[in-house]
Amino acid sequence: MEEFPLNDQLINKTLQFVETSSTLAKRALDEVGVHRQAQEKAAKLRPFVLQAMLDTGLAASHQKEAADAMLGSHAETLQLFKLACDKIAELKKGQTTKVAGDLGKAVSEKAAGVGESVGSAGAGEYDSLTDPHVGRKTSYKKASDEALARGAR
Repeated sequence: MEEFPLNDQLINKTLQFVETSSTLAKRALDEVGVHRQAQEKAAKLRPFVLQAMLDTGLAASHQKEAADAMLGSHAETLQLFKLACDKIAELKKGQTTKVAGDLGKAVSEKAAGVGESVGSAGAGEYDSLTDPHVGRKTSYKKASDEALARGAR
């Protein structure tokens, strides 16, 4: 057998290659481990989320298998989440009770008591004593104006 002369540079390069390969392999295995832990955590939550979807009506009973399959994929789970957000927004549009922060809704003049006969005044006349809005600014004569006018005489 023939001997090959080994120089120090070749040995150092080989050791660097082995060290770099080992470091990269360790990082890759660590990354796979993190991914597997996330998958296991998601798999534990999957049946509870599926049951919640069925209980709340976000998925019909005949869609159970499809919803379960979608929960198995991260991208499809996000798609389900988007659909759920859309459904919640749709339900909120039909909401009739006001909550803090909702903008006011316009009402007719009749519902507000403006321009209609509300008390003893004739149709289209203003009567501050029967007006539902206390202290409303108006160009009509109020009962308080009449009292002040009588006191000034």
